[in-house]
Amino acid sequence: MKEKIRVLHVITRLVAGGADENTLATVQGLDKSFYQVDLLIGGQSDFVFASQSTGVRLITLAELVRDPAPINDGIALCKLMHLIRKGRYHIVHTHTAKAGILGRLAGFLCSTPLVIHTLHGSTFHDSLHPLRSRFYRLLERLAARATTQFVSVGEDLREIYLDARIGQADRYITIRSGFELERFQLQRSEVAERGRRMRDSLGIPAHHPLVGTVGRLEKRKGHVYFLQAACQVVKHLPDTVFLIAGDGPAGRDLTQQTRKLGIEKNVRFLGYRYDIEDVMAAMDVFVLTSLWEGLPRVLVQAAALGKPIVSFDSEGVREVVIDGDNGFVLPLRDVQGLGERIVQLMKDRPAACKMGERGRALVTADWDVATMVQRISDLYKQLLLRKGITFEPFS
Repeated sequence: MKEKIRVLHVITRLVAGGADENTLATVQGLDKSFYQVDLLIGGQSDFVFASQSTGVRLITLAELVRDPAPINDGIALCKLMHLIRKGRYHIVHTHTAKAGILGRLAGFLCSTPLVIHTLHGSTFHDSLHPLRSRFYRLLERLAARATTQFVSVGEDLREIYLDARIGQADRYITIRSGFELERFQLQRSEVAERGRRMRDSLGIPAHHPLVGTVGRLEKRKGHVYFLQAACQVVKHLPDTVFLIAGDGPAGRDLTQQTRKLGIEKNVRFLGYRYDIEDVMAAMDVFVLTSLWEGLPRVLVQAAALGKPIVSFDSEGVREVVIDGDNGFVLPLRDVQGLGERIVQLMKDRPAACKMGERGRALVTADWDVATMVQRISDLYKQLLLRKGITFEPFS
């Protein structure tokens, strides 16, 4: 076949986050001599962030929104079907919950040869009300019937879906959510120098303990627990500074919480940072308080930089953090344990440094964005061949 393989990626909203960056990297990285790639995003997207999608056609569907909205959802489904029929796509590849349900259904109803869904996180996690969790689990089982292939960002997430009887094991493949690994796999001396410069730019003395976290400011990231733990830590180590990198809808509430806890002088909100490797280089300890995840790339980034990690036990964490080896893993919402482990690491810097160094060895090329894109492309070609669709580069 001398025409390009036509691929439509669909995501509910494109904002600054792991799943979104994964999707953006995929659509940009696919070889355009083989693929014609379109990216459809919902109306609640961050359009400044979306403008980074160079080399692909960007389509906005205003009716595709995150929360349940029966009328909008019906309109979105009809418009998706019209678009898919008009585009005659060979592949519909969906991401995140709402786009995953509507996009897969639309692809199936339009007889698209391949309907692929990437699992970036569980839609029926334990933090939901049990009835809502059961309903979402049912939706996922139904959508699985329209799914040619699942791509999971982690083994833990794959097992969660299989345990919930969603699809068959032979329709799952694990492809790590890649990033620019070379930005984080730096020499120790380079990490130290970048950390020093970042501390200087933020006005943080070299001898002050520095604890940080990175993530979109939204409820599921559990920043409230990070701040509660910070309140405990400053009782033992009053000079400790806490960095929060990221932006999002919870920013105002979190700022107010720091005042209520009396730790506003210890906490710095940095907003979204494009130099996140430099920000993380300055940290003595990296903390993750997410209540649910898929596989948090930020932990891999922290490990690559040689940082000891303290994290809640959300999905995928134990694929990166070996408890007691390169960090500590705690039960969800265990604020007391979180604070104690941070203080422990800050009071024993040599042990903390050894933990961080052990984390470096866990980070392999599987996490590189080029590896991710190549594995997705290989998967597309393999599945297309099974459907009897052959291809060759188009120039």
